[in-house]
Amino acid sequence: MDVVERLKAIADPGEEFREFSRRILATDYEILGVRTPALRALAKEIASGPGVEEYLWDGPGVEPVYEEVMLYGLVLAARSRKMPLEEVFVRLERLIPYFDSWAHVDVIVSGLKIFGRYQDEVFSRFATLKTHPGEFHKRTFVILLMDFFLDGEHIDRTLEELSGVPQGQYYVDMAIAWALSVALIKHYDRTEPLFRKPVFSRFVHNKAIQKVIESRQVDAETKARLRKLRRGGRAKA
Repeated sequence: MDVVERLKAIADPGEEFREFSRRILATDYEILGVRTPALRALAKEIASGPGVEEYLWDGPGVEPVYEEVMLYGLVLAARSRKMPLEEVFVRLERLIPYFDSWAHVDVIVSGLKIFGRYQDEVFSRFATLKTHPGEFHKRTFVILLMDFFLDGEHIDRTLEELSGVPQGQYYVDMAIAWALSVALIKHYDRTEPLFRKPVFSRFVHNKAIQKVIESRQVDAETKARLRKLRRGGRAKA
C-alpha cells in the first residue's frame, strides 16, 4: 500500500492550504495539504479494508510526511474497537514518538474512544509519559487525562496528576491549561481550590482561567469569581 501516493492524490491543490497548515500545525514534517475530512475518509477506507492488519503492523514510514502520521493514528482509532486492548496500546506506544504537532496528539487521542472503557488499564500503561522529556509525550499524557479522566470518579486524581506534570514546554503548558479549564467547567467546586494557591505556573494558571472566561458554558457570576483569582505580573510559558 503506497500511502504517500494516496495522500498526494487527495491533497488540496495549490499552496494556500499547505501554507496555512504550516503556520498552525508548527510541524517539522513535510505537509502535503490534505484536509481533515479527506484524511478521515481515507482512514475509514483503510480501517475496513483487507490490508489493515499489515498496515498497522508496518507503522508510518521511516521519514513520514505529517499526514502519514495522522492517517495511521486515525486508522488505529477507527480499528481499535475490533482489536485486543494490548495491541492498541502497543500501536499507540510505537506512534507517540512520531508526534511533533499538537494536532497529532489531540486528534488521535480523542479518537481512541475505547480507552473510556478501560481507564485503570490506560492510566497504568501511560503514566510514565507524565515525566517523559518529550514535549508531545507529556502532552499525550495530559490529553489522555482530559479526554478520559475528568469524570466524577477520577477528577481528584486527575487534578493531582495535572499538578505534577513538569511545566515549561509550551504545548505541555497549553494542554494543562486546557484540561484545567474543562475541569473548572465540569467540577468547579473541586477544581477551584487549586487556583487559590500557586500550584501551576502563572502562565498555566491564567491561561486556564482565560479559557473558562471565554467559554459560553459558564455563567457571569462564576466568571467574575475567576477574574479575581488571576495572578498578576508577567506570565511566562
